[in-house]
Amino acid sequence: MKRVFRFIRDSWLIAGITLLLMLLIEAGFTIYYSFRHDQDSRVMADCYSRAAWVGKYFEEFSECSREQWKPYIYWRRQPFSGELINVGSDGLRKTIYPEPGNKDEKAGLKIFMFGGSALWGTGARDEYTIPSLVGSCLQSSGIFAEVVNFGESGYVSTQEWIGLMLEIQKGNVPDVVVFYDGVNDVFSAYQRGEAGIPQNEKNREKEFNALKSRKKALRVLAESFSTLSTIRFIRELTVNKAMPVSYTPESMERMITNAIHVYKENIHAISRLGAENGFRALFYWQPSIFGKENLTAYEKQEAEKLGYLKEVLEIASRKVDSDQPQLYPAIHNLSNFFQNEKKPIFIDYCHVGEYGNSVIAMQIAEDIVETIKK
Repeated sequence: MKRVFRFIRDSWLIAGITLLLMLLIEAGFTIYYSFRHDQDSRVMADCYSRAAWVGKYFEEFSECSREQWKPYIYWRRQPFSGELINVGSDGLRKTIYPEPGNKDEKAGLKIFMFGGSALWGTGARDEYTIPSLVGSCLQSSGIFAEVVNFGESGYVSTQEWIGLMLEIQKGNVPDVVVFYDGVNDVFSAYQRGEAGIPQNEKNREKEFNALKSRKKALRVLAESFSTLSTIRFIRELTVNKAMPVSYTPESMERMITNAIHVYKENIHAISRLGAENGFRALFYWQPSIFGKENLTAYEKQEAEKLGYLKEVLEIASRKVDSDQPQLYPAIHNLSNFFQNEKKPIFIDYCHVGEYGNSVIAMQIAEDIVETIKK
């Protein structure tokens, strides 16, 4: 009997010491990561020409990337106040452009702009996001408009369509709506093998299912261990790069076809919504680094990091152009917008710097002016 009690005592002692060591190791790595501030590699993008503000910008970018739950559209950023990035209490990024010359003059147009992180302004200061620059371009054309940036990182076109409907429900109806999409719709389908769902939907399924049964909760708890600092450290030592999803040529074609079908159906729905509520909608398929022929040394490195997406986005671009005559309104396909540009444009495979934003904004502003004339 004494041997049994001694065995139990020793086993508990060993288990306790082991658990204590694991907790100390985890605490150590947690402290390590809390003090380690990894510099965003995009600080070195050559389109910034080593501007003094870039380091500060990406510090604020990291700090402002905290999200809060929003019904129907899932998430929005939390309010943030910085020198270069500002997010309001509504979760929307601030737009900055010249005020009208006459202080008594009110905005003649209300323009909503929807999109993912590229429209939100990843890599750009508040006044150099696409929505801010569109406001500036219109002001230069003698048109003062209230431009609202509804862009958010990771959003797909269906989330944006729902976001627009929520605004209309509140009586907040625009004159012109701009949708700037592409990469997220395709990448979400590529990530999951299923078109028409938000990015990382698997995570939200786990969170929801965890509340439904004890067995599922235990499974989610086990999976949550992957978020430990110790596991993160081991993963950094052993994993070199994310492996792409495996597709056959047929399954790839089918996946992209379905993604573009969902995107185009959203266009039809938004157009009908516009006809019912008296606004016009413009649609833009965003450019990627794979559509630029004259890549700089930095851009070549960025293109190689996610080279497996090159074929995916090229197929998607071709499918966007198919059946264009049947679409109302047409999609402005900007996939090759920077094809012949020799200046540095991209900070990664799908985000452009401030100069790139200005060129895109000029095109969108011109189209808005033409829409107003019509």
